[in-house]
Amino acid sequence: MTHRERFFRLFEGKSESFVPFFPDITDWYMGQRIEPGEPYPYEPGQFIPDSSPLHKRNRSMPEELAPLTLLEVYKKYDWGFPVHIYDWFDIRYSKPVSYEEKVEGRRKTRRFRTPRGKLERVEILCEDGSWAPREHYVKELEDLDIMRTVVEHTEYIPRYGRAQAVLDQLGDQGVGDLPVMRSPFGKLVHEYMGLERMVYALFDHPAEIMDFLACQEEKDLEQVRLAAEAPGRIVILSDHADENLIAPPYYREYCIPYYQKACGILHQAQKLVSTHLDGNFKGLFPLLSQTGFDLLDGCTPLPMNNFEVEELAEALPEGMLTYLGVPATLFCQGLETGEILAFGERIFKALAGRVILNVGDILPPNGDIQQVVALGEHVKRLNKS
Repeated sequence: MTHRERFFRLFEGKSESFVPFFPDITDWYMGQRIEPGEPYPYEPGQFIPDSSPLHKRNRSMPEELAPLTLLEVYKKYDWGFPVHIYDWFDIRYSKPVSYEEKVEGRRKTRRFRTPRGKLERVEILCEDGSWAPREHYVKELEDLDIMRTVVEHTEYIPRYGRAQAVLDQLGDQGVGDLPVMRSPFGKLVHEYMGLERMVYALFDHPAEIMDFLACQEEKDLEQVRLAAEAPGRIVILSDHADENLIAPPYYREYCIPYYQKACGILHQAQKLVSTHLDGNFKGLFPLLSQTGFDLLDGCTPLPMNNFEVEELAEALPEGMLTYLGVPATLFCQGLETGEILAFGERIFKALAGRVILNVGDILPPNGDIQQVVALGEHVKRLNKS
């Protein structure tokens, strides 16, 4: 049986004692191919096609892996391959809105121009090659009116052929999901305003915030409907809903109603719906059954985040599955490999039949790839026992 078949059998309840192993090593792989601090050419978890010139570069790749593409690494070790298909759609802005993006050294500026004014978001290149926000688009409440103009003139253009091409290259080695990005509330927190400004605005100007959220929701559900028609079986909605950014009361009031609408559309199209939860979300456990999600993605327990393996096992609603990883930090500390394997075995025993085991959330460039290999072999032994 293939990795893809094993994965989907879990959702049919036909693999009660089986645990697939689907580690995400894209950041590690890119980190071995490019120079430190160089911008990553792909997003974390994004499919890197065999034709990419990245595979020809080699900074510190282990000798036995240097000639291999990322897909070939997964085939070598017989791992399931999880990928995000980010480019399944394009974004276009109709007149009178214009958008430009400029990179100057380590500074990236994203700029919208509209008849109502302009908005700018500034990001800074970090030492690890990722981009971190320095300034958000909305700096005053009045900027929401400008952002509303942007939203109203945003068009999502499906590129289903791109999605199908990734699925065809991936084949039976793994599964690909289609991101529909964040919820309207998640966009306010992460992209438009930032947490502090959003909290004050929600307290001082609730009517304006709710009016904007309604506008954003209408646009976002257009994208969800496009995803419902796309190839592939999984759609992922990624709020990165750490309870320190989206507290349980906000999650319940502003996120779950949107999740339910999106899941309703996608379930009607026979899609499975995933959500990315790679932070502290123990406080959201009681709310999981209300979301409509089928799969939790990126979950990582203590010591990286605020829950134990067994606590998530107890809280996981019936019919909901989860990715759950041995915390990535444990692969960066020179620990005895036996400690890594013991942690993986905890996950196996607590959640067999309901879990896809991986490295939580993703193996960093300084992670020990041989310990990942050892964990994969241990999971195979556990599945045979």
